[in-house]
Amino acid sequence: MTLGEMVGSLPDAVRLVGRLLLDKRVPPRARLAAGMAAAYAVAPIDLVPDRIRFLGKVDDALVIALALHILIESAGDDVIDEHWRGTPDALVTLRGGLDTAVRLVPARIRMTALGVAQR
Repeated sequence: MTLGEMVGSLPDAVRLVGRLLLDKRVPPRARLAAGMAAAYAVAPIDLVPDRIRFLGKVDDALVIALALHILIESAGDDVIDEHWRGTPDALVTLRGGLDTAVRLVPARIRMTALGVAQR
């Protein structure tokens, strides 16, 4: 998939997240994680201050990626297929990108977040 195709599928990804947040079949903890990640991203106080070049934005991106990963994986394939409007390749790319980003989150934080979301 080209960069242009990825950018073109961004509206589909945003639409998917919005639909998952409203879908009662998605576990409440997964929806809460996504909401908390959005709040963290816009909050003026971060674990790594935004004024620190590069790293200041990376923590926001990783928190959002982890929350979206939890949201999508918790929804299940049937729910995702119902709500996804983009191409199958774009969905594979989105999920692969989230998986890659989540692996960058320190293991202890990742496992804690995934464990809390699955309760």
